[in-house]
Amino acid sequence: MKSALFVDFDNVYSGLRKLDPMIAERFGRQPLEWVQWLIKDLALPDGAPANAQRRLLVRRVYLNPQVYQRFRPSFNHGGFEIVDCPAMTSEGKTSTDIHMVLDMVDLLQHQVHCDEFIVFSADADFTPVLRKLRRWDRRTTVLAVGFPSAAYRASADLLIDTDLFVRDALDMGVREFDEPPLPVISPPDVPSVPTPFTPAPAPAPAVLSLPTADALVERIRTEVDRADLPVPCARLASRLMHEYPGLSPDWLGQGGFRRFLESLALAPLVLDWGASGGHLYDPVRHVLRAPSPARSGLDAMDWGIDPALLALIRQVHDTTGVPLLSPRDFRALFDAVAADVAAQPFQLNDTGKRVRDQLRETGHDISRESVNWVLRGLLLCGHEFGKGEDDVPTLSYRLVGNLINLCRREQLVMEESAPAQLQRWLTGRTVEV
Repeated sequence: MKSALFVDFDNVYSGLRKLDPMIAERFGRQPLEWVQWLIKDLALPDGAPANAQRRLLVRRVYLNPQVYQRFRPSFNHGGFEIVDCPAMTSEGKTSTDIHMVLDMVDLLQHQVHCDEFIVFSADADFTPVLRKLRRWDRRTTVLAVGFPSAAYRASADLLIDTDLFVRDALDMGVREFDEPPLPVISPPDVPSVPTPFTPAPAPAPAVLSLPTADALVERIRTEVDRADLPVPCARLASRLMHEYPGLSPDWLGQGGFRRFLESLALAPLVLDWGASGGHLYDPVRHVLRAPSPARSGLDAMDWGIDPALLALIRQVHDTTGVPLLSPRDFRALFDAVAADVAAQPFQLNDTGKRVRDQLRETGHDISRESVNWVLRGLLLCGHEFGKGEDDVPTLSYRLVGNLINLCRREQLVMEESAPAQLQRWLTGRTVEV
């Protein structure tokens, strides 16, 4: 499948930097690694030809040379065309979005047909061009760090999960090295006698032994058993290729990961290819798409809140994607975050895992994805952990502010009492009904 990649570097880098400066630096310093992840591991968008594989015909990055000049060599070595987009106004506004749109439209009319347009940006200004590409029967894949608008998300065929990108694409190539052997020192009273040089025999060529289908089924079942949510097929393919070099692209004679997965005896696990490249899940433990309170029949009495607050929570969840947690669970989450940051330095991935584990130990079944959503929401609205402002009232107040801003962006009309009601939800201060 012929693909073209367009990277709004300023937008992606600044979004990742809010999450973790080290993540942003890795994105800018090692583009070739995450490009290989795009080509080999990322699932294809819906409607892509069966057994298709990506071939990046275009790699283009747009950056402000006045600010990000130090990343030019990395992208140059990664085979990118670099388009300089310097600041055009006193506020630092660049013309990146115009350059990207013009280049995409130009490529759309090129004699070489590109099947997929990959856009790295959370800028909702690209929504019209995504819709134009869809009208011209092109597939679109988007990486939007942060909280992209609902219209932007709906206009893309495949939305790359930020956690998946950070975990799998930006962590590629990390290896554990053995310690070097200690030097051999001859005793001082025993002279060392030189020995004639004898060339070492050439090592036998390594033979890759691929696991059997039964062994792979057991490995896949283990991955699903450890997961709190349905496992994305893209993540599963990435893990298998990392653990069993040589398994792809043949996939035990099936020629593609999808056909390979469908050929395995995985029952009672269920495969669903309906969205975002497919998921594998256990129907007893997992829910593929968590229903909202309105559809699941959740009553206000279940959470100990009044019906008006529950109606507001439904609206905010449908608009922003904020996790549907009870007031009790949200309060426990904020307590765990405050306690963890007070004890150890904040780091997005490590803190998220520790908080999730602590919540499980105290009887709160809150997924890692929900914890990360809250942490990302706080980081992206400007909160800095470890500055002495990690108490529950401050954390909940800032997350409420982020939710209100996201709702206003989506033109959701809210009453003046909405911030106070949401604050009551997040801090667990419920009202008896």
